[in-house]
Parts: sequence; C-alpha cells; structure tokens
Amino acid sequence: MNLLISAGEASGDLHGARLLRALSDRRPGLSAFGMGGPRLAAAGLDRVARSEDLSVMGFSEVFARLPAVFRALSALRRAGARRPDAAVLIDFPDFHAALSRSLWREGIPLIYYVSPQVWAWRPGRAVRIARRARRILTLFPFETEIYRRHGGDAVWTGHPIVDDVAEGLAGPSPFPEKTRPRLALLPGSRRSEVLRHWPAMRDAAARLARDRGLEPFVIRSPGLPDELYPGARQAGVRPVASGSHALIASADLAFVASGTATLETALCGTPMIVVYRASRTSFAIGKTLVRVPWISLVNIVAGEPVVPELLQEKVTPERLEEEALALLDAPDRRDRMKRGLERVARQLGPPGASGRAAEAVLDAIEGDARSRARAATR
Repeated sequence: MNLLISAGEASGDLHGARLLRALSDRRPGLSAFGMGGPRLAAAGLDRVARSEDLSVMGFSEVFARLPAVFRALSALRRAGARRPDAAVLIDFPDFHAALSRSLWREGIPLIYYVSPQVWAWRPGRAVRIARRARRILTLFPFETEIYRRHGGDAVWTGHPIVDDVAEGLAGPSPFPEKTRPRLALLPGSRRSEVLRHWPAMRDAAARLARDRGLEPFVIRSPGLPDELYPGARQAGVRPVASGSHALIASADLAFVASGTATLETALCGTPMIVVYRASRTSFAIGKTLVRVPWISLVNIVAGEPVVPELLQEKVTPERLEEEALALLDAPDRRDRMKRGLERVARQLGPPGASGRAAEAVLDAIEGDARSRARAATR
C-alpha cells in the first residue's frame, strides 16, 4: 500500500507521525510520501515538501509565504503521478482545499484527518468535503454529525493528543523539585505566535516572580531559535524543550496561546489564561467569519467560558498579571475551572485515537478494493 500524506503545521506533523506509525504497524509493507515536518519524516514519510516552510498564523501573514505555498502545492501535485492508493490530508484546510481539487480530479481517494473547523467558520466547506472525501476522521464527536448531514462518511476517532499527554505525564519532569508555585508560559508553536505573545508573557511572569514568588518557565517549541525568547534569563524564566507535560501538570497556572496547547494544558489539569494576538487585518477578517463566541478550543469544546481569554490589545503584562492574581487568590474559582477542564478532557475521547484512525483509513481503502474485486468477478 502506498499513501500520499500531507500535514502543514506542527500539530498536524505530530498527529500524522502517530498515524503513519500506527498504519505501518498494521501493514508492515506500507510506504508513504508527501508533505510533513521532522516527526513525519522520522516516522518514514518520503518528504517532497517541508511543512516547516509554510507554517504561519493569521490571514494577512500568509501572503508572505505564498511562494513557498505554491512550490509545495506544485510538488505534491507532481507527486500525485505516483498514483497512491489514497491521500490522507491532515488539517491545514486552505492549502488542502486547493490540493484536494487536483487529487479528486485524478480519481485519488481522499481521506481527511483533523477535519477543518466548519462548526466555527466557513460552514460551506463541509458540503465540499463531504462530497469529495472517501472518509472523514474527526477529533470531536459533534463534528461527525455535521458531515453526515451532508452525506459524508464521517468517523469519530478521538483526539490523538490524549495519548501524547498521557505519555508525557508518565515521563520525568526536568524540574522535579518544586519549592514554590509555578507559572507555565506557552507562547505558541509558530514563530509569528511567539513574536506576538512572548513579550507580554515574559514581563507578566517577571512581575509575578518578583511580587508573588512564582517560578516561571517557558515551553519552547522544537525548531524555534533562542532569539525568539529575548530577556528570558533576565526575567527569571527558565526555558524547557522536553518533559513539558509533566512540568505543565506541576504548574499552578499557565499563560497559553490559543490553539491545541490549550487542550494539552486541560489534559494536564492546569488552570490557564488563554491569549491570542494577530495582525489587525487578520483579526478583523476573522471576526466577520467566525461563528463561535470564544477563541480557545477549551471553551469551544466545553460550550461555555471555562477559562478567561485575552485578545489583541488586551494581551498586556498588566492584564495578564491582573487575571493571574484573580485566579491565584480565588481557590474556589480555580477548583471550578479544574472541574471544567476535566469535562473537556472527557470529550476528547479515550486513549488509542491514532490506532482507531489507522483502522478507519485501512477499512476505507481496503474495503473499496474488496468491493472492486467483487464487482470484477460478477
């Protein structure tokens, strides 16, 4: 079996690597090519394009990367000549919308994994995806009903981050000795996110360390350079590159950039304040398109404001410190938040999501092959 796998961001690279390993375990002769990051490459993907060259945040920011986007699209379209048994498209919705058109016209079966957030914005995409996709694998149970209403073959497999966090919590912490309250800083996995979020997080952490004795640390995304975190040492913030889940779980509070990291922090059971900053243009466009009242996945999955959100001009050291003190000084509020995070964690599904996703992929591909074989013998 030969698959085209395409993932365009750090989280997609992680989920794709888990999926590819699960597929290879079940079909040892399986091969895969396409686009991904270092994790997918380590899992055996023959990369014709690097996802690290494309990752950006926001609508206006993507224009600076358009040449790299077009190069990657061209490389993947040419690679389609290898005639894979199916193409597995992981997240990165706008890029994969363009790629899927070409693959669909070529008659290559499409499997969507980590489907676009059609429940939040641009719901019309659900109709197109349901029509083109052989199968859609969803992370949240409510997503399957959206695609099924449009005639799509949708299967809920659960969120692979459940296994990521469970493995991380079972590992050692880089700072096992805890002598004072801890503050975790998660400014993002993309360069643009860190540039927008880090200064306010750093300065707020410095104040909380000085005035309240907190011990701050920053979770650094793999591959991002040191210069994206200026002033960390002067602010008393320790950088961490591994063992992050065990460390987050030991924290009393976290500042988290909106994204998958909010779900990771929820699974760690750590109270958090979610931040999000983009360019004015990106934020203005987003406000006209997004149909949900919150930006963080934690609140969206919960269907209520479990965690506070600071957006755009409100992402300042002063507001972060104010929100942090309000939580640290209110044990009842922190307990309510922890109970809300537990409810969110349950909605992410049981362990084993990547294995279930691999079975769903193989069932779709091999089921079609068996159907064609039966039809040929009639």
